[in-house]
Amino acid sequence: MIIRNAAKEDAWQIADILVEDWKIAYKGIIDDDYLDSMNVEERYQREVQRYQIYRVAEDDKEILGFTWNEMTEDEDADCEIIALYVRSAKRKSGIGRELFRDSVDTFKAAGRKKMIIWCLKENHEARRFYEKMGGKVYKPGTHKWGDRDYDMISYLYQLDM
Repeated sequence: MIIRNAAKEDAWQIADILVEDWKIAYKGIIDDDYLDSMNVEERYQREVQRYQIYRVAEDDKEILGFTWNEMTEDEDADCEIIALYVRSAKRKSGIGRELFRDSVDTFKAAGRKKMIIWCLKENHEARRFYEKMGGKVYKPGTHKWGDRDYDMISYLYQLDM
């Protein structure tokens, strides 16, 4: 497995992973109507325009997962993992851990000190992962998908330790 910057030809697989992951991981958390409305073709149209924001984990031309990292300048943190997704069939195989570490290494190399990650408060699998990776519960928030606001929780990481 290698981790690299995404290329335009990765956009379909990124869209496929994202839609599949939402429909599995967020079942019972996000409204069914919203999840049912998601489709790979529509998501691909978005991802093909912005594939450059992603880092992907690839094995033999198959995208196994991806991250979206951003440098920020706010009071909470100076960098953020916006998204971290692993193909559902490949979960618990270390891919998420490697993508997470790649993000941390990227941020440290840029001199960043505090990283934040937000996730759905009810996404207990993601929360366990972020805690296992050393995150400390930081503060709550909300995010709107469809017609509803969902409770979020953030995790803060000290990168300069």
